[in-house]
Amino acid sequence: MDIHVYLLGRLGNQLFQYAFAKSLQKKYGGKIYLNIYELKHWSHKFKHTQGGFGYDMANFRLDEEVVLEDVKPKWFANLHNPFVKVFRKLFSRTYFKILSKKGYLIWMKSSYVAIPEINSDTIFVCGFWQNIKYFECVEKELQELIVPSTEISESNKELYGLALNKESVCISIRGGNYLYPTLKEKFFVCDKEYFYNSIEFVIANIDNPTFIVFSDDIPWVKEYMQFEVVFPNCKFSYETGNDTVEEKLHLMTACKNFIISNSTFSWWAQFLAKNSDKLVIAPDIWFGDGSRIGLYQDGWKLININK
Repeated sequence: MDIHVYLLGRLGNQLFQYAFAKSLQKKYGGKIYLNIYELKHWSHKFKHTQGGFGYDMANFRLDEEVVLEDVKPKWFANLHNPFVKVFRKLFSRTYFKILSKKGYLIWMKSSYVAIPEINSDTIFVCGFWQNIKYFECVEKELQELIVPSTEISESNKELYGLALNKESVCISIRGGNYLYPTLKEKFFVCDKEYFYNSIEFVIANIDNPTFIVFSDDIPWVKEYMQFEVVFPNCKFSYETGNDTVEEKLHLMTACKNFIISNSTFSWWAQFLAKNSDKLVIAPDIWFGDGSRIGLYQDGWKLININK
């Protein structure tokens, strides 16, 4: 039974889609096909995508085990079909239930949906699948496969050494489209107070921490956060901001501890890190309306967000 995955978003989202497919493969067998149709033909049309999305898993070990395809989905599974859009929005669970009987698992909401037994020859998967329940059976496999196949560049070896050899703390800050007026209220949860409170907790609980800052907008971070001014006795290092996604993830996962944002990329960095004693600090909500997502893990230190 082959599994066809309709990819959406950037690397963080794509990894969740792959992870869900991997759990289905463990149960049903078959090959995983990653469908890049949306990435190639639609993503550049969306607002706030800054040129669209692309296939971001090419330079990871998992790329050797998948097949890429560029196939338009059938009309009843097409996210952009006007009738499907309305029906899916109004009757999402009914839509999911009907199509799952045909082997189509389409669920675009952040809430969890139970996955039924599949009896078709192939499975078509479309959604974000951002809940640990979807892939907890393959956690170890994912940690072996979601590994960059490229070496750390010469220009990043010093930063990589800090991450590996010091009591490093990865600070992951999401700016970018989270700052757009139409998205900020929903997504910009982790403001400067969140990071200040998180750093204070680290200082109180870890001896001589070395902070390494990662972001999609390093100049904005330096101007907005002013870490060196607020914490003059702490050491802060920064990524260049020009690295590939696999290089950035390689650096982040080498860190021993994490202060994450409400970001899928940020989540994967802490999940893939090998340090079994890692401290992970996260916001106590994931969205601006106060709701969470199914990615919170036992042992995290949650920082209150005042909304």
